[in-house]
Order: sequence, then structure tokens, then C-alpha cells
Amino acid sequence: MKESFDALVQALQKNREKCPWAKDQTLEAHAQELYKEIEEIKQAIANSDDDNLKEEMGDAFMDLLFMAIIAEQHRRFTVKDMIEEVTKKLVRRKPWVFGDMQLKSKEEATVIWNSIKEQEKREKKERQGQRERH
Repeated sequence: MKESFDALVQALQKNREKCPWAKDQTLEAHAQELYKEIEEIKQAIANSDDDNLKEEMGDAFMDLLFMAIIAEQHRRFTVKDMIEEVTKKLVRRKPWVFGDMQLKSKEEATVIWNSIKEQEKREKKERQGQRERH
């Protein structure tokens, strides 16, 4: 899988470098492409069309990765940073999967995830407030 991922990243980087349309894309503009793909994913699911679902999910994945490449070129963050951040989030917010917490239901999983998410938002807000005061 690593080879496939790396090949896609390299293809998207080359596309960004050599294609006039891709060179001109911004995060804001390309987000519209992603929205279109999400709608096509929803339609494929509604139609139970797995072949189309696979294609549209691939398109959405490509669009997200392309947006990360644009962000990386603008020195906002790297593709690696994005992947590491989402991995850390998954591990933090699912202590029943990555820790020793026991769950009683899927509803409890949702409650705990949302609770951790809200706590993280509060902590982030506090850190931002502290930076603004200094």
C-alpha cells in the first residue's frame, strides 16, 4: 500500500508542476472539486453502485491529497503532518480501541468521542487565549 500511496503523491506533485490547470488551483477553489466528489459518493451509495463508489471515493481521496500538496507548497503544513495529526486524533479519541477502556455500546463510543473532542476544543481555545495575552 505504501508504494501505491507514494506513487499517487508523486503523480499529484508532477500534475501540480506541469499542468496549467493544476498549477492555478488554490485550496479554496479545489475545495469545490471535493464537494462535487462527495455528492457523487452519496449518489453511488444511494444507488448501491460499488464500482462507481470505488471510483468516486478515489477521486475524493485524490482531491484531499492534492489539497494537502497545495498546502505543503505554500508551507502551511506537509502531507506527513496531516497524516500524523489525524492518526494522533484517532488514537486520542478512541481509548477503547487504543487503550484499556471498555465500552458497553456504540452510543457510548459516540458520547466518549464527542466528549474528548469538546475537551480538546476547550484546551485549544485556552492555548490560543494565552498566546493572545502574551
